[in-house]
Amino acid sequence: MNYLPSLLHQAEQARACQDWQKLENVSIQILKLAYKGESIDEHTLKSVIQSYLASLIGTGDFLVNLTSKDSSKYQEGLSKLLDFLKRRPHYFESSADLLQAAQEITLLSLDPIPANRNKIGKLLRTLARPDISILVCKQILETTRLNYYSLTVLCGAYCDLQRFDEAIEVADKALRFSPDIGRTYTLTALVRAHTLKFKATGDTAEIELALEYGHSALALRIDSYAANAFIAAAVASGREDEISYAQEILGKAEPQLRKADIAALFQAYKASQALAPKDSVVEVVDEFDEEYFGDFDSLIDLVTREQGFYPRIPELRNILSLFMKGGWFFQGLSYSPCPTCEKVAVHAYRKHFKRYGKDMHYWGLVCDECKYATDSLDFEKKAFSMISKDLEERIPVSNLCNECNLA
Repeated sequence: MNYLPSLLHQAEQARACQDWQKLENVSIQILKLAYKGESIDEHTLKSVIQSYLASLIGTGDFLVNLTSKDSSKYQEGLSKLLDFLKRRPHYFESSADLLQAAQEITLLSLDPIPANRNKIGKLLRTLARPDISILVCKQILETTRLNYYSLTVLCGAYCDLQRFDEAIEVADKALRFSPDIGRTYTLTALVRAHTLKFKATGDTAEIELALEYGHSALALRIDSYAANAFIAAAVASGREDEISYAQEILGKAEPQLRKADIAALFQAYKASQALAPKDSVVEVVDEFDEEYFGDFDSLIDLVTREQGFYPRIPELRNILSLFMKGGWFFQGLSYSPCPTCEKVAVHAYRKHFKRYGKDMHYWGLVCDECKYATDSLDFEKKAFSMISKDLEERIPVSNLCNECNLA
């Protein structure tokens, strides 16, 4: 007797009801059938693995509650899946991206700094858990509310849930506050959001906006991410001039492709768009290339990535040179107000150094209202004392500094 159709239906119902325990159990049953030789197509198998990994995340408490850190159930379930797949690796090659995302979430959750949590938000979309991605991004935005990266990931998560108006709203905000290096990413997110809204509503104004944002993104930078988002918009529009331009752009973004290859890809893309099943695996259009995630830890890099603006730096002492060097890390948001704008908006960054054999830490103080970054000497003694005391009582720098912890 073929139990597969019934199990797949049960998995669909469990996901719709967010019954994560049932989804886990049903997914395991389907994987066992595949292990025993049941004929399951590659697309369905990938969808089942995605559902299993989504079920392990459950309520996402270990990702949302920063004091929890109890990811034991998630790690145990992931270990079982990896052990299971080792015995039938040729069945599951198409799921490598899902497995990599699941493993990265495990590692990143061990050090929940904003940059790592941003990545977690992105990876949760790969595992079809945009609901938890939204919670993670909103938490980051509570302290770094102009973080264009978090806003852009949030846009993608809303799109996954077909909440297009909310997606466009946060992407518009990200575009207003993104630095020059980030505009391509936010523009690409808007291309995708407006394209998907057009497909859902048929409103031609949406696809016109998608094409407009696509041209703007490509004018700044031509890469495969911006190109692929524009291709989707061009194909959806049905306009031959835009499709022709999209083919030209793809040739520039991926010069290894021949014209015949590009033409074939476009034909396949059109066909896949027309025939795509409604229950297809969530496809994440990756608006970010890996260089964004490089190990950049100068103060300027951290502020640009995590707070979404390039800070103004006073021409005093050796501040600019110091802030351009690596080794900085985020300590926290001070509850003491900024002495200039009088708002709770001062973020503290620290950098380890030794003097006379003693561990010490430079200060980088960044106000996301005033948009400046400076050192402690630029503050009046009383104002700096309040900021320093507040942070050290709540978030001791010695607990955060890798150099101190290695000593």
